[in-house]
Amino acid sequence: MLLIITNQQDLASDYLILRLKERGVVFRRLNTEQVGFSVSIELKLSNGDNNFKIEFEDGTVITRESISAVYFRQPQPPDYSTLVVKHEVAFANTEVLELLRSLWRMIPEHLWLNHPKKLWAASNKVEQLITAVRHGLKVPQTLISANAISITEFFSKNNNHVVGKAIRHGFVTRENDLYLAGTQRMPYDFSTVFNDFAPVPMTYQEEIHRKCDLRVVVVDNHVFSTSITFDNSLEQVDWRISELLGRPLIHSRSNLPKGIELSCTSLVRAFGLRYSSIDLIQDTSDNVFFLELNPNGQWGWIEQLTGHPIRDAIINALT
Repeated sequence: MLLIITNQQDLASDYLILRLKERGVVFRRLNTEQVGFSVSIELKLSNGDNNFKIEFEDGTVITRESISAVYFRQPQPPDYSTLVVKHEVAFANTEVLELLRSLWRMIPEHLWLNHPKKLWAASNKVEQLITAVRHGLKVPQTLISANAISITEFFSKNNNHVVGKAIRHGFVTRENDLYLAGTQRMPYDFSTVFNDFAPVPMTYQEEIHRKCDLRVVVVDNHVFSTSITFDNSLEQVDWRISELLGRPLIHSRSNLPKGIELSCTSLVRAFGLRYSSIDLIQDTSDNVFFLELNPNGQWGWIEQLTGHPIRDAIINALT
């Protein structure tokens, strides 16, 4: 049985499941926020044998022996605020999260498309840049700093054509709202107003004068490349912001140079992954630069807009 570990709202899992049903693949979906409510998890460990039991409300029971493969997509921890007294909620939520992390460790690594610990290890942006260079990819000149002198020198070195972005990820939560703090073109006079900003380290990179962005999805040795173009006269340098603002994006299938394609697959393997999305940028001279790797990145909209058979590649890898 293919086990899909996700959350109730994950559209990518919904989309994958449609194809699983069409192909007659036996699967079970585990929405992790239901643990303690309609799902129970039990771990058994001894000197002789270790096993676990996942039991669903309908009576279905999954053990280690019944799992043929695992697809892991953005699980969400349950919220026990309705089950325990207020001052114990944080403790209870932490405990059940640790239960889930323990369960991941009890499922053999070879059954996963990407094991969670591989995802966590691959999420560091600095290591991604270093590893990308080792595997033959170019990267933009990069500075991560909060030092005014270093930042001023970096701007001067790059003729003030610099973009800025978060070190880890570009999402900010305010109460119940999620904001995208995307990649931004920095003002030419940024170094002169630097002291007006909070002293938080930030990633600065030379601005690549784009011909297009490239979203690359790697599944084992299959590489699906899509060019994303948008009005480059706009202030935005992050296509995600243009999309949120309702400005048109053009998605087209593209062919990577063979050397770049091989670098992408070897980069994914270097992190112990079998699936990843990769963001590249192609400049006006057709040089290709690596920006970042998202080891559990979205892929559904790429298949829907381009027809790349990503779902089938994922299912084939899992089966």
